[in-house]
Amino acid sequence: MAAKGAHITPNIEVKPSLFEVLAADSLNITFYPAIKRVVDFLATAKPAVFGGLVRYYDEFYLVFNGLVQGYYLKQYGGSLAEVFYGLTRQSLRSKTFSRKDRNWSFVVLVLVPYAVRKLEKACARWKEDYENAKHVPAHRKQLFRLLPYLQACYEGAKLIHYVSYLANVTKTHSPSLRVLELGLTYLSEEEESWSFKDVLQGKVRVATMISAALLRWLELSAFFLQFIEWWQTEANIGDLSKLPIPDAPDQDSNANKYANVCPICLQKHIIPTAVSVSGYVYCYRCIATHLQRESRCPITKYPATINDLIGIYTGDDD
Repeated sequence: MAAKGAHITPNIEVKPSLFEVLAADSLNITFYPAIKRVVDFLATAKPAVFGGLVRYYDEFYLVFNGLVQGYYLKQYGGSLAEVFYGLTRQSLRSKTFSRKDRNWSFVVLVLVPYAVRKLEKACARWKEDYENAKHVPAHRKQLFRLLPYLQACYEGAKLIHYVSYLANVTKTHSPSLRVLELGLTYLSEEEESWSFKDVLQGKVRVATMISAALLRWLELSAFFLQFIEWWQTEANIGDLSKLPIPDAPDQDSNANKYANVCPICLQKHIIPTAVSVSGYVYCYRCIATHLQRESRCPITKYPATINDLIGIYTGDDD
């Protein structure tokens, strides 16, 4: 009787564990920095070809993320990270995932993170200008001072939702899903299966095969991006520092041409400053002014910012 009862007893456990939903959130956060590292590597290898991706990376990621998340929301009712862990979204009221739910999910998954990143970068730039004694409007000063408190409040709200979800007080684990009145449940396994024989007999459409191949590629890429994120941690970077130091590259014609002079003003260096991505030395004022107008090294055209500048201290310095 117990064996027969096991077959007819429904599986009432449809609420994912906290560890599963946190794993999906962690994977979703990993995409942006991991893909950026790939773009930075490509730009370093081929600056003329991929340099534009570094400058407009936020817009590139907006398009990429919009296409991927839009596809997964439409086909599976969840984000790529959620589907990767076998989860899907559903309304807390109707237990369905309507077109309205899908559109609002797209806004929260794609558009809101893009706007937040733009705001954070703008606030960082305004704060830097303020610290350098540049004029910053009063409303911008208030905004970059208020932003850390807003971020702390949001992180606190997330923690409260985690604890409430773990204690079965709420059905959602994040503030964004609570606002959308959505929850996560397990994705039903309705994957279409076909064999190589079906392909030869023409029973499977080409579009179906391409779609399945792209799906597997995206899921494998998600795992690969997590590996990149782990590989680039500070601990592993510290281990890489133990490797032998390679020989310095040979000097090119520009290095001999601009020896002991700034390549911009063609005068003797005043506060000599090197660009770490290229190695060329400039006057601090010359290169800082140039990078504010154009974010790349004047000689090599490698993408660079103020953060890539390194001061050089010689025996002539006080």
